[in-house]
Amino acid sequence: MINRLSAGGLAIAASLAISLAAAAETVDREALERDTTILSADDMEGREAGTRGHERAAGYVAGRFAAMGLEPAGENGTYFQSVPMRRYTRAEVGNTIAIEGLGELEVFEDYIVSGTAQQESGTITAPLVFIGYGLDIEGRDDFAGVDLEGAVAIRTYGGPAGLNTEENAHLRSTLNQRLSDRGAIGVLLMHTPKLGQIYDWDRLVDISSHGSSMTWVGPDGVAYSSGPGILASGSLSPEVSRQLLEGLAFDYDDLAAAEATPEARLPSFALGRDVTIEFASTFEEIDTPNVIGMLPGNDPTVADEYVVLTAHLDHVGIQPTEEEGDDEIYNGALDNAVGVASMIEVARLLGEEPPRRPVLVIALTAEEKGLLGSSYNAAHPTVPAEQVVANVNLDMPVITYDFADVVAFGAERSNLYPHVVAATEAHGLTLSPDPQPEQGFFTRSDQYSYVRQGVPAVYLDLGFANGGEDAQGVVFDNHYHKPSDEVSLIDFAALERFVAVNHAIARNVANMEETPAWQPGDFFGETFGGRIAGEE
Repeated sequence: MINRLSAGGLAIAASLAISLAAAAETVDREALERDTTILSADDMEGREAGTRGHERAAGYVAGRFAAMGLEPAGENGTYFQSVPMRRYTRAEVGNTIAIEGLGELEVFEDYIVSGTAQQESGTITAPLVFIGYGLDIEGRDDFAGVDLEGAVAIRTYGGPAGLNTEENAHLRSTLNQRLSDRGAIGVLLMHTPKLGQIYDWDRLVDISSHGSSMTWVGPDGVAYSSGPGILASGSLSPEVSRQLLEGLAFDYDDLAAAEATPEARLPSFALGRDVTIEFASTFEEIDTPNVIGMLPGNDPTVADEYVVLTAHLDHVGIQPTEEEGDDEIYNGALDNAVGVASMIEVARLLGEEPPRRPVLVIALTAEEKGLLGSSYNAAHPTVPAEQVVANVNLDMPVITYDFADVVAFGAERSNLYPHVVAATEAHGLTLSPDPQPEQGFFTRSDQYSYVRQGVPAVYLDLGFANGGEDAQGVVFDNHYHKPSDEVSLIDFAALERFVAVNHAIARNVANMEETPAWQPGDFFGETFGGRIAGEE
């Protein structure tokens, strides 16, 4: 992931590291503990977007912004940007899948299915078409030779070994757009051995079987979707996935074998059978706020170049259980109260000596619903869109141990990289490559929304050194999106160091002599546009 620096880049990093090492940096640990504890307390009710708990948390953050002297940068002279949302919740009945020739299938045992925000309920009957990974890239077209008009696509998870993992994650996240553009009306994910290495079927069902989904509604009143033609989506169990291909020239065992090869070449073909999908949701129109403050810069020559500092405020709320006395509040201390508390402290430190560029400090809503608060803000910023030049994001550092290395997702794709290197080196940290590239983290957090608007971004996470792999594994296995994600898990001494290095990154980026820009030839820069380093 991390490229070699040019000689010029090394010189920049060295000079910045010396400057930072000499700088006095005093992180307010007491404030970090207080903010994290308050934001993850039971009275915040899990901070689910669109609930009173999230509104309460947003009010608290706005108060902290005001106390620090950040200028209101939301709407109508306030700290709030209202994000109109459509919440769509799977109805208790009316969500079924029937596949020709497979007999009766049971929801949550054989399949998961739901509708989208485009239509509240309906039934579709369509031919099934297998499209492999749904890639359409140089040297590979998984749509060649198949007709998706009015069809339901069957896809698999993953991609060939040679494909850059961040780019592959982007291609996965935009699959519905490519399907919709080709006329598909639904999509189903097969559960294969490769997917099972990441999520077993029971875990996938658990993640998908409760809660609601959301999308934002634009000024035109239309619910946002990258694939508006897709009316229903779902997943098929390993057993049903096997049955679906049984007797065909390319069956489930062939699929598993092909996935295990580096090339992962999969054919595309019509399955010769139809599927009927019934979907039903309840729609609710709500508003949920982003909280936005602004720290003015000190250099009028770059007063129209905003660096955006972000962390998502929302979590997953309250999840009722049948057992009396269960803890039903998902407090989200690590995910992401600690990120918001860190962002507040970074903003305070920046305010002690404001950098050249102005900094927008944004506590984002609805990340857990699909990066929606950031997607809305990136598409509808409260400053002119062309003036947003960089994003520094903080999301769920698993800060439970004395970390020794960090991963800077996306940094090497732009001229932010030497400034990130300088910050990490100044704090005695190793900058490591992504230890879990198969997870596609770069497209799973809020920085991706700004990237899609052509804005270079960096997201700092913790690496696996000094016991990090085991420590992070404990959190993701036992506490992620569970009521046990409590403030008691956090190592606040380690958090002080994490905040210090994030402050250094944000300050370095905001003080850059050159305007933040993509490296020439970078995939995301070419895909989404934006400034290119070295070009006027």
